[in-house]
Amino acid sequence: MPGLSIHLIAGYTMLLIGRYCYRNYFTDDKTKELMLLAAVCLFFSIIPDFYLGIYYTAHIFPRETLIPYHNLTHLVLFPVAIIGLLILRFFINTKRKPIWIMGLWSILLHITMDFFIPSTSVLI
Repeated sequence: MPGLSIHLIAGYTMLLIGRYCYRNYFTDDKTKELMLLAAVCLFFSIIPDFYLGIYYTAHIFPRETLIPYHNLTHLVLFPVAIIGLLILRFFINTKRKPIWIMGLWSILLHITMDFFIPSTSVLI
């Protein structure tokens, strides 16, 4: 799994993709929604590593103790994000639909990156 900086770059990339794909939604007078999109994309791109964040910041528990919880979080969030995308697409018509869609795509991108990109360090 890649480090924090790669996840933040992925979140920022999802922000740019969302801004481009939903450019009709993010007009000039919707600066608040654009800031919300940025917060959601960046937060959702690092939320699956919550347990590793606890380890690296506080060192309360050993890494071997938190890795099963980290893996479980990934296993739970992957189908939840897919089901959430399907529900948003076909059943719910919310005012901030593009923001939630990009947030769920950020979770899926995070989990995919963790699966395919090897671990190098905490930040890279």
